[in-house]
Amino acid sequence: MSTNLIAYLSERYAGQKKEPSGDGPFITLSRETGCNATTLAMELVKTFRKKGQHWHFVNKEILDKSAEKLHLDRRKLEHEFIFSKSNVMDDVIKALSSRYFKNDKKIRDTISDIIRYEAQKGNTIIVGRAGVVSTESVPNGLNVRLVAPLEWRINRLSQQRLLNKKKAEQHILESDRKRNYFLEQFSETDVSKIYFDLVINMAVFSHKEVIKIILNAMEMKGIL
Repeated sequence: MSTNLIAYLSERYAGQKKEPSGDGPFITLSRETGCNATTLAMELVKTFRKKGQHWHFVNKEILDKSAEKLHLDRRKLEHEFIFSKSNVMDDVIKALSSRYFKNDKKIRDTISDIIRYEAQKGNTIIVGRAGVVSTESVPNGLNVRLVAPLEWRINRLSQQRLLNKKKAEQHILESDRKRNYFLEQFSETDVSKIYFDLVINMAVFSHKEVIKIILNAMEMKGIL
């Protein structure tokens, strides 16, 4: 599902859109590089639908659609604004011509609002995007962190992308750094102080087993 950022904001700040009255259920999936959360999200959606429950997931579509509507390249929006300390707010303001956007924090708050909105609507799986931080105030959620030993992730990425192990390791370390920075920018704290409900070692369990673990955890929390 793609979220139209500008349409959302136009309605939200014009007072034409109300916060959803629901409180989930939802899942956030955070992952180390090499732990394929998107594939897991797709499999979770299929599992829920087999049970007669209609779920969907959101991930990079939020930034993709945002960048498209802002007339910015997504890489510029993601890597210069979110993953670095560079400021592209001049471009953002020019693109929007809106008085609502004044600084980097405002953009982060806006993205958090959209993620929180999706969580409140319920039956949503949020992949990345600092979902664990943005949904802190929303009940009936399960925050999951997918991890694995570095060597396992290197081997997996090397096979998937046909990279030599050195390049795979470089990519993983750089991507992990960016993701940690992203989390820290949204949480305003060190990534080590961000706590998840469930941390799963992807090197130990298959996707089917991970799905069972997540469903069992949701049942134990009373949100399924």
